[in-house]
Amino acid sequence: MTIPGFNKIKTNVILALVILMFTLPSGTTNAQTPDNLEFVYGTNHFNGATYSSTMVPPSIDTMYLIANETSMVAARFTEVYYWQITNEYKANWDKANINVDGTLEILRNKSVIQNVSRSEYVIQYDYFDKFGTIKLSLGAEAIAARKDFESKQAQYRDDLHNYYQKLNAYQEEFQAALAKLQHGEITEDQMPQPPIPLKDLSIFSTDLLWGYPINLPPGEYTIRLRLPDGTIQPDSEKHLIVFENLQEGIGYNISAEERWNKPIQSDEESEVVYSLKSKTLYIQPVHQKQYNQLFYSRMNNSQNTTASRDQKIWVPFKEAKEYTLKVSCKNQTTQIQMQDYFVKQQAGSKLGYDIIPFDPGNMDKATFTAFKYSNTEDADVCCWVCLDSHGNEVPKSQREFRILRTERNQSIYLISAFPIIIGLGAAFLRKRQVRKIKVSDGG
Repeated sequence: MTIPGFNKIKTNVILALVILMFTLPSGTTNAQTPDNLEFVYGTNHFNGATYSSTMVPPSIDTMYLIANETSMVAARFTEVYYWQITNEYKANWDKANINVDGTLEILRNKSVIQNVSRSEYVIQYDYFDKFGTIKLSLGAEAIAARKDFESKQAQYRDDLHNYYQKLNAYQEEFQAALAKLQHGEITEDQMPQPPIPLKDLSIFSTDLLWGYPINLPPGEYTIRLRLPDGTIQPDSEKHLIVFENLQEGIGYNISAEERWNKPIQSDEESEVVYSLKSKTLYIQPVHQKQYNQLFYSRMNNSQNTTASRDQKIWVPFKEAKEYTLKVSCKNQTTQIQMQDYFVKQQAGSKLGYDIIPFDPGNMDKATFTAFKYSNTEDADVCCWVCLDSHGNEVPKSQREFRILRTERNQSIYLISAFPIIIGLGAAFLRKRQVRKIKVSDGG
């Protein structure tokens, strides 16, 4: 028996399910742009020190990447909307974040020079040395690296569980032993010892991600995404500028003892550092690279409108802990070794802190590493420079250092007031002379 209208209802239900299947967000697609979604590129790019990300909307026609470093470019479908507060286009990744499969073609002078396949990748580093340990792994290596991280995570959870079990058992044993100690049944050296605290898992790892790896020498290129059916994905063709650093040097973060967490930066060798006399400074050198400001800024934010092509920007990428600091004042030269320091909050309700040398036996981690310099010299002008392990001066690490003499303020005020005194005197004499002339005329 056939229910009237059943076949029509069945057909409509099947049609609705088919439409729903193609409109719901999915992990990967080979199709053209779905309705209400737009094609965008997302990057996980090397920024000279670590990895940053940005979204390249259809309205942007030029992308930027650092030369000779592997960066990842992902092809996605998502909802794009305009955010008036920052005057930028944003991606609504929660609504849709669909990977687009295909082959990324890299062209130069209108000829394809590379065909890049999509690859899984993972980015990992150690929190205690992010710049020195950060690593991007591709393909099978990425899968193995992620699996190893998950194994370490599981082991850490088990170790943490065991540690808390031992800690609970210790607390019970301690209370029982404390009662015996109070009754004189045991001595203090017979008290139970607490379990050794577990070291934190300091490794960070992204999930397994998909993207197209790009590693190119400096130059100008074109990229576009060729879909599995042989067509070019609309809005996928972009101009790509691959740039390198202009120069390298040493920068400094300089903190006064009373403002250790508010350092001033010195990037250029021509800059002069000023300080009051008898102040203690903590000087932290960093390796840095200089880039074109427009290229670097738009690499990190494709919609940046404030950067200028004729300006430059210094980017620190690693602490320079391997050097000695040579300070020269008049005929006196001293060398300062780098040291780890720990910032200890003062006890009580009064705000304050003490900066003390780091003791690895009693402290978990140093707060910062720096050269400690107290400017007690009589010289008004000094200079410092970093020395390598062979005693050679490190290029672009020299800075001029000037000590401000506040005790000379009175003489400065007198000098500043001198023109005023001369002016008042001249005005007084002129007024007196005018009065004499008037008296003479009246006679």
